[in-house]
Amino acid sequence: MIKKTKPDLQIDMRAKELPRTVIESAIRSGIRFRIDTKFWMEQMGLPYHPTRINPENSYIRHSYGDLLRYPKQYNLMWRLWTGGTSRILLWGDPEYARRIVGSAHLYDGDGLDVNEPLATKMEAQPHDARPFDLLQPQHRYYQYEFERYWYFYQVFGRIAYNPHTATKAWDKEFESRFGAANGPLIEAALHRASNILPRIIASCYPYSRFPTTRGWAEKQSFGELPAYAKAEGSDLCQFANFDEEAQLLIAGGTTAKILPSANSQWFEKTAAGVLANVQHVHQNAANKELASTITDLRILAGLALYHARRIPAAVWYRIYEHTHDPAALDSAIAHESNAIAAWRGIVTAAGDFYADDIQMGVRVADLCGHWKDELATLEKGLTRLRDQRHNADTIPMTAHAPVWPRQPTKTFDELFQLRIATPDRSAAGRPVTIRLHASATAGLQMLRCCYRAVNQQMEYKTVEMTAGHTPGEYSATIPADAIDPAYDLQYYIELIDKKGNGRIYPDLSKETPYRIIHLTHGE
Repeated sequence: MIKKTKPDLQIDMRAKELPRTVIESAIRSGIRFRIDTKFWMEQMGLPYHPTRINPENSYIRHSYGDLLRYPKQYNLMWRLWTGGTSRILLWGDPEYARRIVGSAHLYDGDGLDVNEPLATKMEAQPHDARPFDLLQPQHRYYQYEFERYWYFYQVFGRIAYNPHTATKAWDKEFESRFGAANGPLIEAALHRASNILPRIIASCYPYSRFPTTRGWAEKQSFGELPAYAKAEGSDLCQFANFDEEAQLLIAGGTTAKILPSANSQWFEKTAAGVLANVQHVHQNAANKELASTITDLRILAGLALYHARRIPAAVWYRIYEHTHDPAALDSAIAHESNAIAAWRGIVTAAGDFYADDIQMGVRVADLCGHWKDELATLEKGLTRLRDQRHNADTIPMTAHAPVWPRQPTKTFDELFQLRIATPDRSAAGRPVTIRLHASATAGLQMLRCCYRAVNQQMEYKTVEMTAGHTPGEYSATIPADAIDPAYDLQYYIELIDKKGNGRIYPDLSKETPYRIIHLTHGE
């Protein structure tokens, strides 16, 4: 019907549960269409397509699945579902925007959609209900609520148009709104704080809260500790889960993934950095926007601190589940108590700024209410843990008690030096050799390449890298029969030094943590 009556009509086909037969039908009919799919499930993850998604859900529902095949017969439009994560708190980070815009070029994408703040306001509420006011009357400084998010719109709007936009485009706006002295401090704090929610989503988010209609990292505490401790995050290649570190602490071993203990340090450091900027801001009671912005920064820092403290509680609880050692449960309880104290800090930071009932989705899914409402669940859970400890065995079952890592986590550059010497294009149907130069301050123990097609339904395979004749030179060949010519090839490098420190290259803190080799077919 479309082909006959409106042949030039542009059709956007949403990828979620989209059958291949429908795509093939659209191709045969010759209509103008493209496929619209997600970056990182229905949440705002880190600024790249996830290295490996959780197989618990449909691949095509989470992201691109097996859609990026060649020969190319349709275009893709990428959608960043910020509306599931960054719903009400202020957000803005040009570097994040640059990286996510760069990632939208995958498969020569048509562009990028971003959900606006407040996108789910009043969702699932009675149709005759009066929309709530986000801020209490005494704290409002705008005519329309969307004006509060000027920097969100400016960053995505300007960076998506020109990734090289100079910082002066917003530097002067911060100074105009907050003063010459305060502007740079607020700007720096917001840039740093804007990385907190995406990190939560990627590293310690319960995957069951995948949908926008179930998950809200700004407000949800994610239940009692035993449930939180089962979370796996949403990039399974980059971040070790709580149980993985528990097993390593019990039995020993190494991993190149980011450990929860290192992730806890990241959250702690980020919270401290945000609060340090805020501490130097000169307060001005007449500037309501300044007070509101500082409130959001303190809430975000509080969320980082909460997860920094709850992560070790989760690891210790998993250790207890494996060993039944009451000392591990004691550690879990102590860290959980500290995490709840951090949540109380969030409630204090929010104060009387926000509505008591922030209605952003289904009430039974905990998408309404206020941060203070989460305290009852957390405190009830702490009581259950103490009851569990009271009834626990009194004799330790581990010969060697696990020790929580306390040394500051070193950066990739402090541990390793690596330079890729592999082209980003290769002929289809031929083997691909990955070449690089690598060294480690403590000496290299393990170096291997992980690869798969740019197809999220495929698992990664690994190949050990062998040393060449020149010191520091390594290579690994991926055989032609292991490369699907219908997709480009994706790979990353795992490194472990002789002290057991592991990392992945590329470093996700700086760039997309994998490389893609485009397979040419005679072009």
